[in-house]
Amino acid sequence: MRKKKSIFLIVASLVVLSTTCLSPASAAPTVSDISNHWAEKAVEMALTLGIAGGYPEELFGPDQPVTRAEFVKLIVVAGGVARVKDNLEPTFKDIERKHWAYPFVEAAAAAGIIKAGAERYFEPDRAITRAEMAAMAGRLLAWANNPEQMPERDGHSVNWPAQMLSSGTLYGYPDGTFGEDGNSTRAEACGVILRLKDRLLAAEADREREWIVSNQGPEGYFPLAGGRPDVIPYFSNLTGLSLCGDSQRYSQVKKSLEWSFSRLNNPDRWGLNGTIYDYRLDGGVLVNSNDYDSADSYAATLLTLAADYQENSGDLSFISEHYRELSTVAELIITLQDSDGLVWAKPDLKVKYLMDNCECYRGLRDWARLLAELGYNELSNIYGYKAEIIKNSVLEQFWDENAACFAWAVDRDNNRYLPARNQSYPGLFAQIYPVTFGVIPPASEQARLAYQKLNSELPGWPELSVGDPLPWSILGYAATVMDDLPRAIVFLQCCRSSYITSGRKYPWSTFESAFYARACEAAREKIQEGLR
Repeated sequence: MRKKKSIFLIVASLVVLSTTCLSPASAAPTVSDISNHWAEKAVEMALTLGIAGGYPEELFGPDQPVTRAEFVKLIVVAGGVARVKDNLEPTFKDIERKHWAYPFVEAAAAAGIIKAGAERYFEPDRAITRAEMAAMAGRLLAWANNPEQMPERDGHSVNWPAQMLSSGTLYGYPDGTFGEDGNSTRAEACGVILRLKDRLLAAEADREREWIVSNQGPEGYFPLAGGRPDVIPYFSNLTGLSLCGDSQRYSQVKKSLEWSFSRLNNPDRWGLNGTIYDYRLDGGVLVNSNDYDSADSYAATLLTLAADYQENSGDLSFISEHYRELSTVAELIITLQDSDGLVWAKPDLKVKYLMDNCECYRGLRDWARLLAELGYNELSNIYGYKAEIIKNSVLEQFWDENAACFAWAVDRDNNRYLPARNQSYPGLFAQIYPVTFGVIPPASEQARLAYQKLNSELPGWPELSVGDPLPWSILGYAATVMDDLPRAIVFLQCCRSSYITSGRKYPWSTFESAFYARACEAAREKIQEGLR
């Protein structure tokens, strides 16, 4: 979200229709020898993520022993280990530059995941032992968590098989042994690498949540941080959502909600109740701007945050305690709702935005659920009905059959504004909001076409070529919702290397970290499905 009034005035005259859409991300390699195999889902997931590859003639060889070279490739790709420039001399005598595994082996060696002994032979085609697999997996986890401590953390004192066994990354045998000198099949290696990827994503999500919490203000607000002193309640609400699934962070979410409730206007300078102004930190002091970017989205996301907090924590008493504030916020959305069912952005900006209305649908739907939890069934039905009106109006008034995408805005004269070519925000980014906020299911034709519109116009977004100064990590989350893990994983790795590991400076923010963490968790859910 930006300052909507200025954005609207800039692009209101740019109405460009485009029906060109790309197909979804390249399909995983097709293999014919995993059907009905016990590891079929795991192999398919590894292939889909681009971690594993098949052999010629559409074969995977699931029961063949995995070689040292093959497992190193799995490790490097799954961990997002950066490739290194050609060394003056290859690390290993038997892995020359022309060898297919050369870039993966050199990357792993540079990261300390594999060690070059005195003889400097890697034996790429030898079947890897389970002890060697455990060591590589453990070293990757150590490298990902704290690269500079890698030499100190590794060594003869580290029992990698025991560590990987206790963590569930590798499994032992029914007789209680680990089989350190035994080998694993390619299918088994896929299972190991997916569990490893799951652990890596969990650690990344937790790191971002920890950073978010470290920036929380003493009163409970979440500033954008990253060198930005702004405290925008809309972003603060969406940031809080990333903490709701973590039981150790409930108190921080509750504190954030309490801060928002304490700052509600009754009324604001337009005479509206339940709005909240933007703030700015000046010398550690919050300065009120006496304005907000929008009234509708701020209200909707506050309702969703309260609902997600209650659903995860089970704390219904907190909702009951703040029933008056939440009711006022919900009524604000109804006050801004036009006769056509859509919601105006704010009193002095008579524009209905696709993004905002998707958020308003979700907010009222969440409020209806909370009302039902409180036993107010009649009110719950009323607000649920209001939410459905918004949903139906979004589909009727924003969707354009000819352009096969959503308009991003409708003005007071019912003019619709479709994405202009090369217009990332708001036109193209708005395409992901109906599916992200639950207006339409991911499997729907409209979701598929809208997502294709984004990929057609911005094919480089997974590599952060988003045509905008901000990284928009919500794109990675939307990709997981659309079951597009290949793009999501590439996007997450690029965000990590470009922003996170370099100190999370501008344009990164707590909001970006929030959707980065949510994307990691959503990707984990998909990966875990492949392990079941």
